Amino acid sequence: MRQITISGNIGNDVQVNSTQSGNKVANFNVAVRQNRPDNNGEYGTDWFRCSVWGTRASTVEKFYKKGSHVVVTGSLSIDEYNGKTQLQVDVSDFDLPDNSSRKTSQRQSKQPNNSADSTRNNSKLIDVSDDDLPF
Repeated sequence: MRQITISGNIGNDVQVNSTQSGNKVANFNVAVRQNRPDNNGEYGTDWFRCSVWGTRASTVEKFYKKGSHVVVTGSLSIDEYNGKTQLQVDVSDFDLPDNSSRKTSQRQSKQPNNSADSTRNNSKLIDVSDDDLPF
């Protein structure tokens, strides 16, 4: 069995379906930037189709959205149909999106207010639309 861990951005909202036996499956695509540029200096993107089964599919549906940065681990299979190759990951483990930033903001809120650090109190959220995403 081929195990793989990928880190990338979700390219579409999660699709959740149920089997006839009642098991849930969550499907989504992850775009992973290639490490090396091509001859033109451009970095390519590899797309992975990911599936999460069972009760964890509901967790993925709740927290994974288009554009979210994710890290998933699972078994890799390579499927070919209609002349195209598809990389499929049957996900066994995953991190929730923006988990590290939530921990950072919780740590900062527990620290005493320092008037010398003006950026902490004046930071604002940035609105990003789908048109701003690279895929």
